[in-house]
Amino acid sequence: MKPTNEKYTFSELVDIIAALRAPGGCPWDREQTHESIRKSVIEEAYELVEAIDGKNPSKIADESGDVLLQVVLHAQIAKDNGEYDINDVTDAISRKMIHRHPHVFGDASVKDSDDVLNKWDAIKRADRSQRSIADELHGVSAYIPTLMRAQKIRKKAIKAGFNHTAADVSAETEYEFGRLLFDIAAAAGEHGIDPEVALSGYINKFISDFEKFEQNKKAEKENT
Repeated sequence: MKPTNEKYTFSELVDIIAALRAPGGCPWDREQTHESIRKSVIEEAYELVEAIDGKNPSKIADESGDVLLQVVLHAQIAKDNGEYDINDVTDAISRKMIHRHPHVFGDASVKDSDDVLNKWDAIKRADRSQRSIADELHGVSAYIPTLMRAQKIRKKAIKAGFNHTAADVSAETEYEFGRLLFDIAAAAGEHGIDPEVALSGYINKFISDFEKFEQNKKAEKENT
């Protein structure tokens, strides 16, 4: 253990995790797989968000370390399995950042942060061979919280010109919306409906409606 006035480096963290997974290391760490610790990624990410909301720098640093641990541990598990190692992780994200910031690392220019996001989305669609905004909506992960997914998909659709007006609800403040969402969840439960499943199903219908809108818009453009 180093004295408190000396800081461990990233490479030393990698070595520590490798030692825990090595023969003669920690029995628990040696037993772990990608699947066995998958929930820990989510839990640690939420704890980091809580620390950020608490505006405590030392706590943010501590929780960031727990998130980083998940990345390094997954990389070590992968290395032990002959899949990839931590250098593949840093290489992949470095190349992605350079590729998606041509206005910094290339000759492209941008007007403002909105332009940056538009170009980011365009490059991302190209990288994923997504030929339309509908493909992009389908690509939004179904594993993120359903309300977050709904907002993200609706925002992308509205930005693309899809006319979707939110239903008129008698709520204005954060508290009132929270109460409304709670009541909706309660009412769904009383009817034997899982609100997560219900919202997920509606999101799929929304994407389908947008897909038709985009196809009609493309047909109109081709006929003019």
